[in-house]
Amino acid sequence: MRDEVMHVKTSHGLIKRRQQRFDTPDPMPALGIIQLVGQRSEFKFSLITNIIIIARSKTHRERGEELAGDIVGAKILKKDVVFFRDDEGKARCIDAMCAHRGGNLQLGRNIGGRVECPWHGWQFNGEGKCDLIPSQGSCGKIPGMAAVASYPVIEQQGMIYVWMDPDSPPQWQPKHHDFLDASCHRRGPTRVQRGNYINTVEAAIDDSHVPFLHRNNIGKGVPHFLPPIIDLTTDDDGRGAEGRIHWEAPDKRRLKGLNAWFTEKTFGTRENIATHDKTFRVEVTGMVIHRYTFEAGHSLIVYAFVTPVDEIHNRFMAGTIDTREDMSALSRYLFDANFKALGADVLDEDEYMIQNALTEQFPGGHPTPVSVNADAMGLAFRRIYGNQVIAEGKQPAWPVARK
Repeated sequence: MRDEVMHVKTSHGLIKRRQQRFDTPDPMPALGIIQLVGQRSEFKFSLITNIIIIARSKTHRERGEELAGDIVGAKILKKDVVFFRDDEGKARCIDAMCAHRGGNLQLGRNIGGRVECPWHGWQFNGEGKCDLIPSQGSCGKIPGMAAVASYPVIEQQGMIYVWMDPDSPPQWQPKHHDFLDASCHRRGPTRVQRGNYINTVEAAIDDSHVPFLHRNNIGKGVPHFLPPIIDLTTDDDGRGAEGRIHWEAPDKRRLKGLNAWFTEKTFGTRENIATHDKTFRVEVTGMVIHRYTFEAGHSLIVYAFVTPVDEIHNRFMAGTIDTREDMSALSRYLFDANFKALGADVLDEDEYMIQNALTEQFPGGHPTPVSVNADAMGLAFRRIYGNQVIAEGKQPAWPVARK
């Protein structure tokens, strides 16, 4: 773990952001003790599916994000783990603490589909069992206790889903989304950022903060008022929820001049995205989706995944998708440039506000929050995630209305 101080320019001026990173270990890592404040140590995250994003395409590849021949280390739910591919190319996830003397397997390497500990060379397979102890020789016996935990993994649509309970396999699969297979798909790098998990997910699905927090970028020209979230539904299995907003004609603001030209060339429409009808979706895995469908029939999708690292840190990844299959070279260029220009600024501003909220001592966010209609999707996430926590025999850190 290390602290990085970054000076970030946002709508609110130049801020200093101190970011603790867990995904890339220091050459000489600290003891790994997580300092908890107040009652946070009593809060246990659910052991439901949690997500680490692995980008396959070299176009979207970020350092340490592509699971190819090497290994990828991460901290999820306060556990240090290592991802790698076995000798059949299957994605695997095992505990990162070597069973011998606690060496950090994240610093090791993939040798023929097994993770080699950098300290004494012990090698562990995808099941977590030690297959080789060099000091024992070719005929040496391997102790039965020479093993680490292995976590169930599902690879789907360029993502790796890991179930952080080695003793209880998942009884359900992550939802398949056709849009994730679209050719025009831009993913940002995974960030490890400080902030309350619930606040982070709610910020990702919320629109009411945009004209205020992001007033100098995506919030320009966005009305302060919002139409109500309507048609709120919950999936039959209770692991997802959807809603939508509908702008009446008098409230829709039409684009003109250069803005209209740029929006048409970038997104294939002259409609104003800021006041366009939209569908929201949030899933128990920490995925949030904003979907705009235009008159021409195609959609613009903005999505994000939030995965808890510990009580006050999260892994965050966002992406954008255009479902058009016939995009021109200019449209693809402008789409990429728009994502790169705005993405980092928007996420920096969100992180700045979340980590400065006065709720860090409360794992579930504000203990007595006052909510309005604009908070409907965030409340839906609290409900579906909380019910999953209850189903696993634990108590969520916030009141939950049972189904």
